[in-house]
Amino acid sequence: MSKEQNKTEFYNTRLLTLEVERKKYSNRAKQWVVIRLLTFLSIPTTVFFGYPIGGYSALIIVVEVVLFLIFVRKSAENKEQLNFVKHLIQINENELKAISGDYSEFSKGEKFMDVQHAFSYDMDVFGSNSFFPIFNRTVTFIGEKMLANKLLNGDIAPKETNEAVEELTEHISWSQKYRAYGMTLEKEQSTVLIGDWSQGTVQAESWMNVLKWVIPILAFSASALYYFDLIGGLQFAIAVIIVMIPVRQRLKQTNKLHQELAKIGPRVNAMKEQLRILEEDDFKSSLLGAYQSKLFKEKENGSEGLKELGVLVKEIEYRNNILIAILLNFFFAWDFRVTIKASNWQKKYNKHIKDWEHIVYEMESLISGANFRYNYQSYTTYAKLQDDVKSKIEIKKVGHPIIGVDKLVSNDFELGEEEQFAIITGPNMAGKSTFLRSVGVNLMLAKAGFPVMAEKFVFPNMNLYSSMRTSDNLSDETSYFHAELLRLRFVMDAIERGEPVFIILDEILKGTNSKDKEEGSAKFLQKLSDLGARGIIATHDLSLTELANKNRSIINLYFDTKIEGEDISFDYKMREGVAKNMNASFLLKKMKLTD
Repeated sequence: MSKEQNKTEFYNTRLLTLEVERKKYSNRAKQWVVIRLLTFLSIPTTVFFGYPIGGYSALIIVVEVVLFLIFVRKSAENKEQLNFVKHLIQINENELKAISGDYSEFSKGEKFMDVQHAFSYDMDVFGSNSFFPIFNRTVTFIGEKMLANKLLNGDIAPKETNEAVEELTEHISWSQKYRAYGMTLEKEQSTVLIGDWSQGTVQAESWMNVLKWVIPILAFSASALYYFDLIGGLQFAIAVIIVMIPVRQRLKQTNKLHQELAKIGPRVNAMKEQLRILEEDDFKSSLLGAYQSKLFKEKENGSEGLKELGVLVKEIEYRNNILIAILLNFFFAWDFRVTIKASNWQKKYNKHIKDWEHIVYEMESLISGANFRYNYQSYTTYAKLQDDVKSKIEIKKVGHPIIGVDKLVSNDFELGEEEQFAIITGPNMAGKSTFLRSVGVNLMLAKAGFPVMAEKFVFPNMNLYSSMRTSDNLSDETSYFHAELLRLRFVMDAIERGEPVFIILDEILKGTNSKDKEEGSAKFLQKLSDLGARGIIATHDLSLTELANKNRSIINLYFDTKIEGEDISFDYKMREGVAKNMNASFLLKKMKLTD
């Protein structure tokens, strides 16, 4: 059985198992609805019928309230488990769709499109029919943003990322759990950062530390005196009012804290669960090991910090019911205790929380790489980036992820140590632009530390720049030719400021006449070569290929077409040399645009 069949079987098997889990938690949810309702109805029933038994009724009501809170919590936990399983089902269903070529469930990353970026617009990294939904498996906006940033700007330690991604490839079931916990957040909640709240200041005055003990003592004393008929109802009511006055005075600030913690609550719960499963596994790669050390082995570690914050969020949530809020504040000075805990948490962890969050979101981008590797394991490998920009470029069986593997035609490409540019010629639709984007997208993946779609990918560690599509701008009074010159100037600026640049160009100087184009292209290519840049240029201008006869640093490659009678065909394979067959006239006639 092939790896591709294995992955399909894996996702289908997961779905069968998860469907059993979903039914189990769905049945339990119905049971908890009945239990909660009966427990809740018992409270007013005891109030109504409990007067004859005096103080005992108050004790029974307290027990019933406690039981109701426990059952509400248990019901909520079951609901969380049910949603978790539903998210896992969604993940596996989406992967089966992706295998069949349907990536509609994944973000296209349109918000990251930037026509001024060094290469992303030309390489169709974001947007409709782009690379991003094929690769992206992040589940939060911040995780998606970090993934986009890694693709656009590369990784400072791509080899460490290689090792981490490969290790996660062997933990796909685990990574699905990690994603599923992240999916518990609503869309607007996924932009919330705990670190932003932690940088604020929760004011906990010193007198609160006194009252958090004094209030319970007064409350339980007054209740005991009333229970044993040592004071009457009026005196007990006065005691309640006295105890609640300081709580009432602080209500505005407490409500604000309540709102803030309620806002970060879902993120805290999701992150807490993600850290829990991250702590359970024993990762061997240096990057994941460093993450685990930072999160779990330091004195102020993420595991303890998130557990404490999770408890704090739950404690503040108990105030949602006004009756429960009154009882908790009367007997336990609840608002003061929560405020003190929140203040202490900020003082203890505010220096660390942003680092923890960065790791949690970074894991989403690593999992995206691992999922890509798992789905395309037979077609991917890891690049070797060389420090020497003049080192040999050696690529075997490179392909583009956008093209389905059943239609994928791979190509080899080499540039020797003394070679700087490859000029690629060929007829329309023969595969030149697809090949350029195949090299560009895979160089982007290599620099980000992700798997590349190739059998071998040895490349100097150079920054990718491209000029493949340009448009005029009427509002800026920018002509097509001027816009293209600006783009080429953008590339040249990078080279002149010392960046090691690998440039991909498709039919440069399209906006001028043939003679200008011929002379200008030749001079521009010569200057690029003189400045030490390397790259690939696709062109229909066969005169440009003559540069290879004069300059050993330039080689010629081409794609071909086969025309037989009324039929035209392409094999999309690249060869050494210069194209001889062009098909523009044939295609015009085929489309009945000429006689």
